[in-house]
Amino acid sequence: MITRTTLPSTYKPYQTLTICSNKLIGGGHIVVLGEVLPLLIGKGEGPTIWLQAPTDKGGKCYIPLVTASVASHPAVGVVSSNDSLTVSVGGVPVISVKQLDQDSAVIDFLDLRPVGLNIYGNAAALTAGGTTFSQNTFSGGGTLIAFGGEL
Repeated sequence: MITRTTLPSTYKPYQTLTICSNKLIGGGHIVVLGEVLPLLIGKGEGPTIWLQAPTDKGGKCYIPLVTASVASHPAVGVVSSNDSLTVSVGGVPVISVKQLDQDSAVIDFLDLRPVGLNIYGNAAALTAGGTTFSQNTFSGGGTLIAFGGEL
C-alpha cells in the first residue's frame, strides 16, 4: 500500500501537474485518503503512474492496479507512448495524462469511479465528493484533495 510515508523509490513528482484545469505546483499529491495515496503520477521517460483501489468500504485495504505504469491486475490496461499514457479498468478509461516537458504534465481526463472513488473530471473541471474545482492553482507540495481515514 502506498502512503505518504511509503512512496515508491522510483517516484519523482512533476514540478507542475495540471489536473483537469487545476495546477499543482511544487510536487504535491493529487488525492490522499487518510494516509493512503491511491493515485501517483510522476515523471520519467514519460508519465509514470501508480494506481491502487480500495477493496473494502472502510478504505483500510488496497489492491495495486498499476505499478510504475505497468498493469498489476488482469482487468487493467495501460497504453503508453513517449509522452502520454492512458489507463483503463475493465475497458473503461480512468485516466489520460500527457507529459509536456521533463517538469510538467497535464491530466485532461480522470474518472476513478470504476475503482471505487468518487473523483472525476475533464479538461474543464475536477469533481471530488460533490465539490467541483476549476482553474485553481495549488502550490507548496501539499495535497489537492484530502479525505479523512475512511471512505
